[in-house]
Parts: sequence; C-alpha cells; structure tokens
Amino acid sequence: MSNPEPEILDEAAIADDERAVDRPVVDVMQIPRMIGGALSDIRTIAEGMAVLPKLLVSLNSIQDRVESLDQEVRDMRAAVESMGGDVGEVQRGIARVEPHLEDVTRVAHPLRRLGERTRRRSDGS
Repeated sequence: MSNPEPEILDEAAIADDERAVDRPVVDVMQIPRMIGGALSDIRTIAEGMAVLPKLLVSLNSIQDRVESLDQEVRDMRAAVESMGGDVGEVQRGIARVEPHLEDVTRVAHPLRRLGERTRRRSDGS
C-alpha cells in the first residue's frame, strides 16, 4: 500500500508555487518613493508629538486658572446672597423717599428758573 502523504505535500507545494506566481510584483524603482513617503509620514507624526508637551503645559495652566476662578465665583455668589436682605431694605427706603423727591423737584424747578434769570442779569450788567 502506498503512502498518500507525499502526494498531499506535493499538492501543497504546487499551491504555494502558484500563489507565489500570482503575487503582484513590486517595482524595485518604487521602493525609494514608498520609503520616502513613510519617512515623511513619520516626520509629520513626530512634529505633532513635539507639540503635545507644550499643549499639556498650556492646558494645565488653563485648568489651574479655571479652578481659581471657580472659587472666586463661589465666594462672590456667597457675598451676593448675604446682601439679599440689605438690598430689600434699600429698596424699601427708596420707596419711602421717592414721593418726597418729587415734591423737592416741584419746588426746585421754579427756583432754578429764578437762578437762571439772576445769572443772566448779573452777566448782562
């Protein structure tokens, strides 16, 4: 009885040879251009990576400033909220004085006209 393995190996070797023939042939003259393109891509990546440390420093600075501003905003909000009662009191005081201010304006208006006449007379003499 004959051994079937050598026949299978021969078929596998033939299939490998056929695949080798079917592979696209690379033009040797294109290799320098492809290497140059890869080097250009690597250079672009390296330049981008060189910016990252500067960007990190900038972002850290921004984050520190935002954190300090956040605290300032909290402090200001607390101060404004503590003034809430005072603002209401000031508004009530203005409401009490406002009618009297209208009276003062009515009285002061004729006095202003008299003052203007008096100045015109003194300037003309």
